[in-house]
Amino acid sequence: MKTITASTLKKRISGKKMLIDTNIIIYLTDMIQPYEPLSRLIFNMIEMGDASAVLSIVSVAEVMQGPIKKGHHQNAQEVKNYLLNFPNISCQEITTDVLEHIGRNTLICWSKLRTIDSLIIASGLSNGVELFISNDTHFKKAIPQNLALSFDT
Repeated sequence: MKTITASTLKKRISGKKMLIDTNIIIYLTDMIQPYEPLSRLIFNMIEMGDASAVLSIVSVAEVMQGPIKKGHHQNAQEVKNYLLNFPNISCQEITTDVLEHIGRNTLICWSKLRTIDSLIIASGLSNGVELFISNDTHFKKAIPQNLALSFDT
């Protein structure tokens, strides 16, 4: 599978407020190739203030599950703290405001999404993100191309 180039990624996210889906975080935390360098680039740009991001609390919980399933509860807490305290990233809790976005935005094909993905996307909409970054097939089918960015070409 062919991935986007680092320069293309930089151009697409520079100056943008984006939602980062769970899989993008897992590529970094679990060093999954060939995606880990692209995930690292995103987080480096965010840390430097070249972009900003929103995470859904759902994504944080999903990322924590990996270490928990392996019995590494302390690692799960460390990952949570890392994400919740990362510069230029805000974490959206699931609120009634977030729920109000589900099904309302006609640009999103809500019927193609799982419940978890709907909550994650609604978290981004609630925060006015300009771009959704995910390699998830459901995201790719539900979000217009001009609002979505995938690592796979």
